Amino acid sequence: MKNRFRSARIAFLAIAAGCFPVASPALAQDETPAPTPTEVLAAAPADHWLPIPLNDLLIFTLPDTADGTKRQSVIQLLPAELSGGHVRNVRTFAKTRWWDGTKIYRVAKDFVTQFGGNPDGKKLPKGLETVPESEYFNAALGAKRDADMAALKAAVDYSNQYQGTDIRPLMKIIYESYGAIVGFGGGWPIGSKTIDGMVQYYPLTCRGSLSPAHYDPPDTGSGAEMSVITGEAARSLDTTFGMVGRVIEGLEHLQNLPLGTDPGGFSADKSQHVEIRAIRLASELPLAEQPTYEYLASYSPSLLQYIEAQGGYGNICTAPVPIRKISK
Repeated sequence: MKNRFRSARIAFLAIAAGCFPVASPALAQDETPAPTPTEVLAAAPADHWLPIPLNDLLIFTLPDTADGTKRQSVIQLLPAELSGGHVRNVRTFAKTRWWDGTKIYRVAKDFVTQFGGNPDGKKLPKGLETVPESEYFNAALGAKRDADMAALKAAVDYSNQYQGTDIRPLMKIIYESYGAIVGFGGGWPIGSKTIDGMVQYYPLTCRGSLSPAHYDPPDTGSGAEMSVITGEAARSLDTTFGMVGRVIEGLEHLQNLPLGTDPGGFSADKSQHVEIRAIRLASELPLAEQPTYEYLASYSPSLLQYIEAQGGYGNICTAPVPIRKISK
């Protein structure tokens, strides 16, 4: 507990030391137009942009289209310290090249794009973990969320009181209709609910989330079969399935595919399947091909300004955490 609030205090002191640019009260009184989301991100302090480790990135490659268009998506995995067996299995599948040559066999409009083991029946790699449903929850997620949200509140309170800003708290600019307590931690939207008398923390299933296929309980799947959530109503899947990552670039390549013609969006025959060329950890790519991404820190007041500039008032998934690619 002490370490958690020490982290929050350190983050707050860094912000309060003057690294957060604000508009002067005089400009506000002159009714200067509200900044756009792009302007908010451009003004965010440089040290509030934090790197995404290469080992947390998957590069998902489909064959080029008939006109030569490249089709590549980038998936950010939950970091090891905030996740469990499913994410470790995903890393195993990627390292062993297991998904290469498997298929996308389900495309359900505004719901999921599903790929992997079924219907190929490919032999699984060794060393996979059996993952219980309890690993859909992770106390470390809650500790990170609470520390970041405490630091954010302290920084916003300081800025509003001493620097003349008017930054509203998160729950004044979004709503929560799924019965959870929500917030951001480590760049991820995180929820919590009291289940059987215990507070349980879990990553929220927003559009673009990567989720392992789930069979009859207690079988939560190995992670061989995966779904990318493409619908806006994904929050209804919170804690029903696991959530191991999210697409941060190229979601259109996994969404804008021919729809499956059988019920549920499954392909009627194998000729409709889309072959996967490769899924690789970015850390295993040649150095020149390794991408660099950063996310806006959850303790940055710029995050709240960004959500406000987008219009706010959606649920937390309608305001995705800002992520940017750094050119080499």
